[in-house]
Amino acid sequence: MDPFILDFSCLEYRLVIEADGGQHADNAQDAIRTAWPEKRGWRVMRFWNNEILQNADGIADTILGALTNMRGRDLRYPHPPSAARWVPPSPASGRGVLRSVILAALSLLLTVSASAASSPEFDALIKAAQQEGAVVLDGPPLDKVREALTAGFTKRYGIPLTYIASGGPRSAARVRAERAADKYLVDVFLSGPDTMLFTAMPSGWLDPIEPALVDPEVTDPGKWKDNHLWYGDPKHMTLRVLGFITPTIAINTKLVKPGELTSYQDLLDKKWQGKIIAKDPTVTGSGASLISYLYLKFGPDFVRKLYKDQKPFTSRDPRQAAQALAQGNYPVAIGPDIHATLSFKKLGYPIDYVFPKDSPRVLSGGFGFLSLVNKAPHPNAAKLLINWLASAEGESLYAKAGEFVSLRTDIKQDWAEDFQIPQAGETVIDTMSYEFITEQRDSAFEKVRKLLDF
Repeated sequence: MDPFILDFSCLEYRLVIEADGGQHADNAQDAIRTAWPEKRGWRVMRFWNNEILQNADGIADTILGALTNMRGRDLRYPHPPSAARWVPPSPASGRGVLRSVILAALSLLLTVSASAASSPEFDALIKAAQQEGAVVLDGPPLDKVREALTAGFTKRYGIPLTYIASGGPRSAARVRAERAADKYLVDVFLSGPDTMLFTAMPSGWLDPIEPALVDPEVTDPGKWKDNHLWYGDPKHMTLRVLGFITPTIAINTKLVKPGELTSYQDLLDKKWQGKIIAKDPTVTGSGASLISYLYLKFGPDFVRKLYKDQKPFTSRDPRQAAQALAQGNYPVAIGPDIHATLSFKKLGYPIDYVFPKDSPRVLSGGFGFLSLVNKAPHPNAAKLLINWLASAEGESLYAKAGEFVSLRTDIKQDWAEDFQIPQAGETVIDTMSYEFITEQRDSAFEKVRKLLDF
């Protein structure tokens, strides 16, 4: 439709179907592309590529419903019958044929898109990986993530994925023991940054990840936030794929009045003494990152008052802490686990989050760091898995299952809570950046250890 090229159009129903990738997010040009045919009597329906990938049947039904409403016709009879020769089709067959045509068209569009983004090197990798016939991923201990990734990767490439749900120090201890016994059982790590930076990399367990990234869809910087791939370290041994705002304070709304707690300084009020449950700051990870940041931001006196004088109960069990908050055993939680607290909140428990006004919000990466294990039992399948996990399809499945936010910009992340998504131009504290962890957090944490004597 001059001057635009449409993805699909149906002349009979004057319907346009557009399949959008991430380049269409907040794209003002799309409003013009939509208005042009609409002014000429056409209806335009837009769908995200990852929606089509994950829910083609639902998209097809949506399109069928739109066609029915537009013409008021029974789509069991997709074409006017011939007066000379016509036998009424069965209700299932007529609608089924049209539905199949729509599904085939959607599949064709995505296939063409995939082919355009392919490369000989990536095609060769797929064949080599399929010949190996297996791959092993060490990932976060989240059942929904395990189910989504094992099913998704196997469906895409026909390669069974074995998922080891451990994450963090447990992974490091197990792999260290395996390697000491000359057993190399893991292909890929999907973890937080600490295990990779302070155990896997110094121990020489990893290969650089950058040379393994050969899928053009993954290596295209325009498909990532801020137009660059987010490597987790200067040597590009790891790739960061997640970035989301994480709350540092949660409250029980039956016990904390609106406006009663709006800043970190408010936590020092004597009325909260003995009424705070906090993530154990002595354990490396988000608890250590938070107390280190508070030390850097507010100084040693604040940290001593909060973690000593206020007598918080510290917990290493995220569900225990969330349950204690939900049931009102403690009105305030510091360093709440987003998954655990959200699960209680969705069940109707009086939980809400506070984003302190005396500090920028905190950007986390969760289990968002991909690493390629050397001496892998399935080296080609490992590289293919790395590319798939960083692709739009892999990221969509992973982020949705884990309730995370991907750093890719070509997927619609409508599963995320509004507060999890950083605002355009927002200043944040990225506690998962290499610079924060190695240059700020660790030195501050050593001072905290001495201050609190742990």
